[in-house]
Amino acid sequence: MDIAVGPSNIYEIPDCIDGVLEGRKKILAAGKQVRPEHDNPAYHEDKNRVYISISEGCDNYCSYCIVPYVRGRQRSRPKDAIINEIRLAARAGISEITLLGQNVNSYGNDLGDGCTFMDLLNYVAGIEGVKRIRFVTCHPKDTKEKLFLAMRDIEKVHKHLHLPLQSGSAKILKAMNRGYTPVHYLGLVQKLRQYMPDCNLTTDIIVGFPGETERDFKDTLDLMKKIRFDSAYIFKYSPRPPAESSEMDDNVPEDTKKKRHAILLETQRNISKKKKGRHLPMA
Repeated sequence: MDIAVGPSNIYEIPDCIDGVLEGRKKILAAGKQVRPEHDNPAYHEDKNRVYISISEGCDNYCSYCIVPYVRGRQRSRPKDAIINEIRLAARAGISEITLLGQNVNSYGNDLGDGCTFMDLLNYVAGIEGVKRIRFVTCHPKDTKEKLFLAMRDIEKVHKHLHLPLQSGSAKILKAMNRGYTPVHYLGLVQKLRQYMPDCNLTTDIIVGFPGETERDFKDTLDLMKKIRFDSAYIFKYSPRPPAESSEMDDNVPEDTKKKRHAILLETQRNISKKKKGRHLPMA
């Protein structure tokens, strides 16, 4: 191995290659650098859509997640840099924009310029040539009614929300350090469907988190049946050092994790099959 480059240092790759060619045996680039805002790539792999990073890193420290450790604290890109990159893409004929962030709802909190994620959506919608706007991902603890109103009122915003639940158990959510309860999450879904009955709703769920009992699992299953997601990404828990939960006793047997995983997959498969693209109210 000649070069090791961290995810925050991809813009150093050309210099790293030059260093190897100049005779340096090994190069390590693993600091927490901020992307250079003068860099606006003219090449896009897809001629119709582009993914635009609006922030990097995360401040939430969910107990199972390593993102804050490998990507650092949240760093929002300046609004003007984002708009400039999207304008260049639109001039190249790209009409679909996907805004990316570990938690798009907290965009701008670290900038102090007053620009919120909802403001950013309005700015992007005003760019000539942009026809559709998507975004991922939202954290339930930072998701507000204003977001639903913006999604409803901005015609170019695709009516799809990915809102990770992770668990339907209040005890497990607390252990995960998620910052919300199942009741709060359900209230968000009810508000969302009040404003946009046909909005596509997807989620993430983890089974087998340390300390998850049959009661905790049933709470997740029941909430899943009540909400009726359009689709769900369902994972079996595994420890990821140095995340906090890696120090917990991984006490749910693997066979139990597999069983719970299969039950949720089959439940979601049946829900998705019944919905077939049409909205069903919560039970």
